[in-house]
Amino acid sequence: MMSLEFIRERSFQVNDLTLAAKEWGRSGYAPVIALHGWLDNAASFDRMLPFMENLHVIALDLAGHGRSSHRSRDSSYDIWIDIGEVISVADQMGWDRFSLIGHSRGAAIAGLIAGTYADRVAQLALIDGYVPMPSEADDAAKQLKRAIRENKRFANSQPTFFPDFEKAIQARVKGFVPLQQEAAALLAKRGVSEGSRGFYWANDQRLKAASFVKFSKDYLEGFFTSILARVLLIQAENSALSPGRQQNALFEWIRHMDIQKVSGSHHLHLEGEAEDVARLIQKFLV
Repeated sequence: MMSLEFIRERSFQVNDLTLAAKEWGRSGYAPVIALHGWLDNAASFDRMLPFMENLHVIALDLAGHGRSSHRSRDSSYDIWIDIGEVISVADQMGWDRFSLIGHSRGAAIAGLIAGTYADRVAQLALIDGYVPMPSEADDAAKQLKRAIRENKRFANSQPTFFPDFEKAIQARVKGFVPLQQEAAALLAKRGVSEGSRGFYWANDQRLKAASFVKFSKDYLEGFFTSILARVLLIQAENSALSPGRQQNALFEWIRHMDIQKVSGSHHLHLEGEAEDVARLIQKFLV
């Protein structure tokens, strides 16, 4: 057995973007792409992966996050754009078939990839992340108007600056989704930069803007009923982001789905339950 070790930093050229990544394990083992959550980065998997073995993992900084490029002003961060970018990374790795691990927003993206490229995704492990909340067609015009307004506002806004690195970490500890100190520090090592005005989280501010397009229930059904991969969903029992009743009903679309509940908060894979999450996913993938 070979426990996973961090091998090196990698980067991939996708369209006009540079996507940064952390590579774990070695070539020849089962290929996996790991996708982090909203405003996180590839370090999201740093505590979980050392408890796993016999895998070859590319943990990406998704566009606009971590050390990856920000998208151009005429693009956006609608999650369907990530699908082609992740597939391009798989192509560059030479992986015709691979598995996906996704947390939160990364889980939603992973599910869409598994439906779009059903023949290429072998297994799908979701960590406290769900089917995207469906949108009513009647709301499309309001959604677009809001997205145009918010993308313009955030494109012209500055990040919050902190006098020292520790204050930047504390901002995540006490953030919208609270994090334990060690977890926030791991994300900060990769996600915080220093400028003339102090330390700041380097994520693209436009990630905070509304999506231009949100899929209707019919659209989402088309994606998720197309999934052929076996699916594992790990739900955090104390998550601040539990699925709505509407989303729970949509799980019936997904074949071969195993739901496991684990104590912990939304970032349980990066906090004290990291080993428990790793063991569940390891057993599922191998």
